[in-house]
Amino acid sequence: MTDLLRISRPWLLSSFKPPVPALLPPSLYRNFSTTSLLSKIPQKREGRAANLQNQHEPAFTFLIPKTFVTPPLWRFPRDPMKFANMLWLTLKNRFVDLQTIAAVKVMSMDKLRLSRPRFQLQRATIVPAAKALHIQMSEAMAAGDKETLRSICAQELYQTLAGAIDGRPKGVHSKWELVRYEKSWRYPRLASLKLGNQPHTRDTLLIKQAVVSIASVQRIARYDDSKGGIIVDGSERVRHMVEHIVLQCAVNPITYEASPWQIWGTLPETTYESLLQDIQDYDDLAEEHGNSK
Repeated sequence: MTDLLRISRPWLLSSFKPPVPALLPPSLYRNFSTTSLLSKIPQKREGRAANLQNQHEPAFTFLIPKTFVTPPLWRFPRDPMKFANMLWLTLKNRFVDLQTIAAVKVMSMDKLRLSRPRFQLQRATIVPAAKALHIQMSEAMAAGDKETLRSICAQELYQTLAGAIDGRPKGVHSKWELVRYEKSWRYPRLASLKLGNQPHTRDTLLIKQAVVSIASVQRIARYDDSKGGIIVDGSERVRHMVEHIVLQCAVNPITYEASPWQIWGTLPETTYESLLQDIQDYDDLAEEHGNSK
């Protein structure tokens, strides 16, 4: 059975990644243009828009394509050509993300483009939200609190964690503690911020996605309830961890109001090889979808 530390710290499950159908049309994933998005948004009264987000909440979520956790420059490839190529691809991806965000802001203004955009990134709130959810999720997992996990986790992640809780031995409970944050010169930081479309919803649903990198020292231990709650010998662990936590929330495409953040999972730091592979996979899927039309 997976060791208790990994169960209580779900993003350490290295094999976990929500499934993505191999033949999913890439047009559902692409950073949207103003024209294509506006053509999909139903022109209905605001009363209907108020409930749109809840009525069409997706049963599962996807990672927005080309989501990268860029390493610091000293971990870029040492080969000058590879270094330059990785830097170029990273900057290009961020530029496209900025274009998408700017397009949505323009779309959220009134027809004369004179009003303040209704869509707001609220960038300053993202890192505090990630830190709060990071603690809340860890404590809930250790305590076996499924209801809390259901409310703050994406559906696939919740199902994975609930299954891990159900598989725990009887008569043993665990406790998790955040000892401290560390490496404050670099963490926590907002590693990625993207917008995309959520596939398989009857009305176009926008997804706001952020990746927040957190460095911390954490302690977890198991306790034996059959022996008065004493600590299980050898169960206490203290770990120094850097986690790249993916948050997602749905954005109503009419009112541009966002739902609360949820944890999608975590990602590893992007390597040069994984960067090229992700881009190639996306391009292949896009070409396949284009040929199928």
